Amino acid sequence: MASELFDKFRFSQGAASRPTPSPLGGDASSAPAPQQASSSGTPSQPSTQGSDANASSSPGSAPSMFDKSQFGQIFIPPSLLTSDLNSNAPKMDEATFKKFRDFVYEQCGISFTENKKYLLEGRIAKRLEAHNLTSFDEYFRLISSSASARDELPSLFEVVTINETYFFRNPPQFEALEQVILPEILKAKQALPSGAKKLRIWSAASSSGEEAYTMSMLILERIKPQFPGFQFEIVASDINTAVLEKARTGVYKEYSVRNMPQHYLNKYFTQEGDKYILSPEVRNQVKFMCVNLYDTPTMRSMTSFDVIFCCNVLIYFDTQAKQQVVANLYDALNKGGYLFIGYSESLHGVSKAFKLVHFPKTIAYKKE
Repeated sequence: MASELFDKFRFSQGAASRPTPSPLGGDASSAPAPQQASSSGTPSQPSTQGSDANASSSPGSAPSMFDKSQFGQIFIPPSLLTSDLNSNAPKMDEATFKKFRDFVYEQCGISFTENKKYLLEGRIAKRLEAHNLTSFDEYFRLISSSASARDELPSLFEVVTINETYFFRNPPQFEALEQVILPEILKAKQALPSGAKKLRIWSAASSSGEEAYTMSMLILERIKPQFPGFQFEIVASDINTAVLEKARTGVYKEYSVRNMPQHYLNKYFTQEGDKYILSPEVRNQVKFMCVNLYDTPTMRSMTSFDVIFCCNVLIYFDTQAKQQVVANLYDALNKGGYLFIGYSESLHGVSKAFKLVHFPKTIAYKKE
């Protein structure tokens, strides 16, 4: 699908960059590909980060640990060069498309507009093939049956989302987390009379786990030595159970580690052939779970987080679904907590509950 290749490119951040999005909560959510338009078919709100790209670092901030020489590279994973279109695949008529579109939206809030019909058609066709079915109507009866839907829905979510991410994907966000946000929150906790000694982070669009494991390494390397008395917990969620299983193994290929600072690669990975195996020390700080960000009853159980990363999830949703998801994320945060979203995403027109906070080359939303 040559016309859509740029929708699937992943760009590393450049100096005045247009940094790239990362994973859906399906990171539970899976990492969607960056898009120029929102999932509702309307242009995404322009990122406010470009205007702050030259902002200076906070006074006294530590030197950057990231290798800026790698910014600006373009890498297209081979899997994304494969078209979703198959000339021999069955085609959806408009009524069938609307039926599937509404079903997917009701289940997880992901919105496919008319101009994305071919995407939904091509991806669901893969499930027809898996079940040896010849029509979309047969497959719809399968997912509509209470007896079979429970087993099939995870596979449906897997094909309608894109899972693509890598370690240290958005350096400015991780720098803000390590140099400013975590020290701020931990010092505030130290000052509490109760002496709360636990910090919780949620990677709400974790896909195959690279984002959550990046935070785990940063905590081990940079934060724990400064705050040795604290307990750190990272929850990583996705709607896609297949990528969660992959994440739990902690085994990655070269694509995932290509932006990894060499020190981290040497210290926290063991290489076996073309595989990079993550150390138990890093893996043990992360708990993986399946969470549908659009499911409000489930989201009510997600509470007491100090930081939430929910990058490149909102581009899947229309405005109403975005508002619901963001309201749930707000409730999940502790007072004084921070929310990160994707670089191509904005809360403009979605929520006024957060305070916008600027950091060098990135922004975050704070719950006051």
